[in-house]
Amino acid sequence: MWAFACGVVASGQDLGANWALLLLGLVLTGPLVCASSQAVNDWFDRHVDAINEPNRPIPSGRMPGRWGLGIAIAWTALSLVWATLMGPWGFAACTLAIALSWAYSAPPVRLKNNGWWGNAACALSYEGLAWLTGTAVMLGGAWPGRSGATTVKCCAKVGNKPRQLKLPEPVPCSSMQGP
Repeated sequence: MWAFACGVVASGQDLGANWALLLLGLVLTGPLVCASSQAVNDWFDRHVDAINEPNRPIPSGRMPGRWGLGIAIAWTALSLVWATLMGPWGFAACTLAIALSWAYSAPPVRLKNNGWWGNAACALSYEGLAWLTGTAVMLGGAWPGRSGATTVKCCAKVGNKPRQLKLPEPVPCSSMQGP
């Protein structure tokens, strides 16, 4: 949401005249796309979370069966439908962000297993893409120009931030050997 709002401000457009686009974008980038990416990640990390964070809704059983996957799919679909309200640039950016969130967490791709690809996907979708989209939708779909180049540079720097690392597979305690 923050990166989208920064892109909106960077566009230099009148916020009062474009408040509907701002509101649509904030809902899209926060409660929809970000939430769907978290749901996808929670579903595909459920085995690791059963060891590391057993009180989370999926591993604890408070969210039964395949509900977690259903929520991830439903929220993804809702995000894409909402994105159609943002015009072609908003829809294309949302589609790319959603694709990256699934590729980040879901097998067989699971970009999070690689520090370079995983961080690049997060930087692009959470920061750079949201910023560029905020600027572009406010400019009526035009490429942001110089501010776009600045965003790409910032995105490259953000991509180097360390991300949370999780064990790829759970290790049962009975298989661990002592001294």
